[in-house]
Amino acid sequence: MGILCHPVLKTIGHQNLPVPSERMAQLFYEFLGRYNEWKIAKFQKMIGMLILLFLGLCILFLAWFLPGRGLIMSMVMLVFFYFATRHYLEVNERASHLYLNVYILHHHLVGKLEVGFCDHSGPCHCVEDFRRYVVTKYSISLYNGSLR
Repeated sequence: MGILCHPVLKTIGHQNLPVPSERMAQLFYEFLGRYNEWKIAKFQKMIGMLILLFLGLCILFLAWFLPGRGLIMSMVMLVFFYFATRHYLEVNERASHLYLNVYILHHHLVGKLEVGFCDHSGPCHCVEDFRRYVVTKYSISLYNGSLR
């Protein structure tokens, strides 16, 4: 009996990345994907906060500026405020969870850069070249600093 199929490493998309191994490229692209998801969730959280602020101000000021119908409209806005708050809390929880994942991957990636990035026996500039590439192309610092 023979083997019908062999696992194939996908190298498409990793060709321009200055890393010595496919595993490092996969780790970086996993980090990059999670980082982008976190940025989107953070943006959605900010938009949600602005919507909550707008709805809250509408609830307060509609009763003052529209004496006849303002109270009814404030109650309708209160219902919208309730659903917007529920959605904001879900997005906030998702953003916090994604930040934790990104932080762990960032820590793992920085550790790989400090300990075992390349196989050169002498001094080399592989790590600094990779960090510089990531900062210039993606605006992400791979030093021990914060992600925020």
